[in-house]
This record gives sequence, structure tokens and C-alpha cells, in this order.
Amino acid sequence: MVERNLAKVEVAGSNPVVRSDAPAVPVGGSGSSALCLVALGDYWRESSCGFERTEIGELLHLAKDSGDPGAAAELAERFARCAAGLPAAPDSAELRLVTAVPSFLAASESEQTGDRHRSLAQILAESLAAAGAGECRHDLVARSNPTPRMRHVALDRRAETAAAAGYTAREPLVSGRHIVLVDDVMLTGATLDAVAGALTDAGASSVVMVAAARTRKR
Repeated sequence: MVERNLAKVEVAGSNPVVRSDAPAVPVGGSGSSALCLVALGDYWRESSCGFERTEIGELLHLAKDSGDPGAAAELAERFARCAAGLPAAPDSAELRLVTAVPSFLAASESEQTGDRHRSLAQILAESLAAAGAGECRHDLVARSNPTPRMRHVALDRRAETAAAAGYTAREPLVSGRHIVLVDDVMLTGATLDAVAGALTDAGASSVVMVAAARTRKR
């Protein structure tokens, strides 16, 4: 398997910058050395009443769960600003591709983003590509099996659930390319790790994982 070349990111509001000494989020379990860049910040914050959504968390909730197209557009605009902070592709920027974690939810659980044909992760990937991160392609990774949303899966079952989704990457499109992999929210990073593994198995030269927000609740 090709080693994933990742970087750390400093969460700085809506304008993240890459720094070698900044904290980053490990993905794929405690034994993983892979890191995910968190572009916009945390989904939850502690309050006197327990937990409440941050501004970013509220936008994600409105866009992902309530189908608010205005919230999705606002997130996409903010997310695009992190393009300049991404690590440069090791060879040529022309080789870099941007793709989203593919969605395959049951119809009763379908993500609502105001656009029935695109998931929120795809909208964010398109915004990042439009800002210069690379060429956006939604056909790099396929998902063969539907699975529950991770918020409904116990922490110790999430890696197993991500593996059960059956992610595969299209080797002719991926081999030798540098990939930016986008998701909307991450906690353990099991899904991102599974998709990144499929990309590297198909010959991707590097994979940089980027999530709009991280959630540490649940």
C-alpha cells in the first residue's frame, strides 16, 4: 500500500493554515498514523447545559439534516477558503484530483442538501476544487453497500461498518494521482480511512483528507 502523505492543520476560524506543529486529528483508530485536516472547526462545544452546536455545527445541521440550501452554500464558501492552506502536491498541481466520500444511504435516511443529486460532501469538494485545489471528480470511488449513518453506530463498530460499505477506487483514474478526499464531518475518521485505503490500494500517490468539522460528542 502506498503511504498516505498528509499534513497538519491549524484550525483558525474559516481561514485555516497548514503548520508543521499544529494539532491534527488521527483517523482510523488509535493505532493509525494518518491525519485529517479539519478545515472549519468543531461541531460541538461544551456549555453549562452539556453540549451545544458551534456556528459551524449549526450550519452543518441545517445543510445536512434540514435541507437548507443557504446553509450549504455558506459552508461551501467558507470551506473553499482552505484551498490555499492545503499542502502542495509533491509533483504537479495538475495531477491533483478532489473527490468526496461517496454516499450510499437508504432512501429513508437520504442526506438532504437542497440538491437531490449531490451530497453535502460533494458540494464541499466542488467548492474546494473551484478554489484551485484540483480537478473535482465524483467517479473515483464507488460504494457497493448501504450502511447506517455513523452517528447511529457505536464507536467500537465504526471501522467494521466503514469496511462493510465496500469502497473501491477506479485504478485507471487514480493510479499515480494525488488525491484530496473530502467529508463533511468526522469523529473517529473510520469512513475517511476506509476510502483513503481504497484510493491508495488503487495506486494513488498520496491522499490528503479534509473534513469541514470534527465532532467529539458520542
